Amino acid sequence: MVVGNVSVVLNNATNVPSISVHQVRRTLLFIEVYVILTTLLIAFLVVFGSYRRRSHSTLIKYLIWTAYVLSTYLISYTMGQMKSVTFHDELFAVWAMFLLIFLGSADCISAHSLEDNENRKRYNLEIFIQYFWLGWLIGKHGLETRFKVPLCFLYALSLLRTVGRAKALELASKSIGLVRNAKLIADYMDKESEDSVEEANSTCMKGYKYLVKGEKKKMIEGRYQIQLDNDEAITIERIWQCQGKLLSSNGDPDERHRDICLSYALYRLLCCRFAKFSFSESSQAKMSKFVQDKLLEGDDHERPFRVIEVELAFLFDFFYTKYPALFDKGITLLRTLEFILVIIGCSFLALILSNYQAPMVDLNLMTRSGRVVDVLTTGIVIVAVMLMEVVQIFVINFSNWAKVQWLCCYFKNPSWHNSKWIEKIIQFICHTECLKPWDRKLGQYSLLESFNHNPCGLLYNSLTSPYIDMERKGQKESSRITLPDEVKKDIIGLLKTTMAARLGLANGKASLQKPEVGDLSWACELETQTHIIMVWHIATCLCELDSPPQDTPENKKTREKFNVATKLSKYCAYLVAFAPRLLPDHPYNTELIFDQVVDEARDKLKECTSKEKIRNKMSELRINNHTEAGTIIEKGFFLAKKLTEKQIEKWAFLANLWAEMMLFVALSDDELAHAEHLAMGGEFVTHLWALLSHAGMHKRNSAQGV
Repeated sequence: MVVGNVSVVLNNATNVPSISVHQVRRTLLFIEVYVILTTLLIAFLVVFGSYRRRSHSTLIKYLIWTAYVLSTYLISYTMGQMKSVTFHDELFAVWAMFLLIFLGSADCISAHSLEDNENRKRYNLEIFIQYFWLGWLIGKHGLETRFKVPLCFLYALSLLRTVGRAKALELASKSIGLVRNAKLIADYMDKESEDSVEEANSTCMKGYKYLVKGEKKKMIEGRYQIQLDNDEAITIERIWQCQGKLLSSNGDPDERHRDICLSYALYRLLCCRFAKFSFSESSQAKMSKFVQDKLLEGDDHERPFRVIEVELAFLFDFFYTKYPALFDKGITLLRTLEFILVIIGCSFLALILSNYQAPMVDLNLMTRSGRVVDVLTTGIVIVAVMLMEVVQIFVINFSNWAKVQWLCCYFKNPSWHNSKWIEKIIQFICHTECLKPWDRKLGQYSLLESFNHNPCGLLYNSLTSPYIDMERKGQKESSRITLPDEVKKDIIGLLKTTMAARLGLANGKASLQKPEVGDLSWACELETQTHIIMVWHIATCLCELDSPPQDTPENKKTREKFNVATKLSKYCAYLVAFAPRLLPDHPYNTELIFDQVVDEARDKLKECTSKEKIRNKMSELRINNHTEAGTIIEKGFFLAKKLTEKQIEKWAFLANLWAEMMLFVALSDDELAHAEHLAMGGEFVTHLWALLSHAGMHKRNSAQGV
């Protein structure tokens, strides 16, 4: 056995320079560690890659980002290390093949941010370079190896994986896939809008030819537009008219199957906003009628949010996962082929490894324990890859994308309508929900509880500022709450009333029209929407401290309105503190106003460490007119005082005002901000934004408010 620093000649025939056994083992050990670490990082992404759309956890966010970035660099670095060695190891070709598979392996995260989609050319260049090195390694270590057959299977798999990820990035790119697909939908909507709005019937969805699947496009001569083959296209109208049990009112009484297709069609329409394509007035009028007569019909306030949250799940997948590329051509036969290749290739490798004997030159160089470690490393990677494949194929087959594909296939094949087994399989797939579309929670922030909060100096300082988002004074989030049912009910009820009366959305002024309220309109006519939100938030928090309703059966209705008012007040304040891009004002102005309000609260509420002291401070305030209140905190104090004095159902009034303001701030033309927040746990305001978009409400009217 060769030990210590004794040098050996690795290949007498080629006069390769001599190196020490210690250097060989050290290099191999580092390569093995890198391979194992990359495997663990990719496995983490496979399991938790899409979890970020359901979690606001900062830890999860940074762990996923670290795994995403570090795995890419490790793959490049490890393959470079393999290239640099001067000794022969036939397992290098196997490890390099797995590393390249890992480069496009996680189906649930093709891109970490929207910028990654626009940097698709960089990814394509990385793939080209990595395949060059892979070819070099196979030529050096794999041509005469017993691993040749499984390497061929795995090479085909690596091509499918990396090309699949490149295709996903291209589809989500604003300059390529997004614009092309959205152009198709926009031109189709122009043609579809030629049908009369009055003839549209939301009961049977007659006249609503919103595209789901099956399009075949061709150019219209003289109009420079793209036209679809209507005989091939599967539309919402045709889905609702399908005679199959799964898509009929008898077999789908709550319309959950049809709503999956509806969510997909709406997601495709929403993509047009991201591509900056606008619809004609007639098309928007028909869409508004559809939202009012179909989505908002009846007393089921859950259905609109169920449809929208699945729609936004499709949108998240479009921008951040490989699912659009996997389902681009129908049922994922290609992905099934990848799975088969993995099983075959890994099975061959496992069989060879079970009786693996190192070449004689390696036995002269390495210790027996060293070769065991090499084989063990390969075995760990094989097992990890197979487990990841099983997890991914399961998630894919029960994803919303698979559900849409199966339902469209069911529609296109009338023979399936008479097969109970096929119907049971599709029904089982459609009713299985592996993961929630989002966390269904509201962020909460209370200025009166958090204004004295100071960031941790050890974590937030000048040294860490280049790497993490800095926390500001008073910026302490309260515990997130499950989205209350009464909040959804009040908002949907208000939207139905607004659309039925053909009124625009106001920032709270409509709630102030009642004579008993008096003149409080000044509180909705401040300099910015941020001013308005913070003044009403302070007033609502003070009313909560002063007179919370008792939790008794007699006060059930009042308690519900109390919950709506306080939860929406703290949610809007949360948006000011943590998500200013989702609000009407410029985000930097919102940040400056928030910082100033925190300073005002610290000045006015010195030594107020309890709710009782804050309430007493409010009673001491001597302001006779809102014009005397110079600061936001003073205006909030004065507004709370006026609300307490008025003989009104205070919580019913505040609940209606906050629901009105919530709908108003949801109107936004910053689509990218909403798309980015989808990858950070999602926000309730994004769901309202999507719903209002389909209702034809895209921009705020300055006459309605700020």
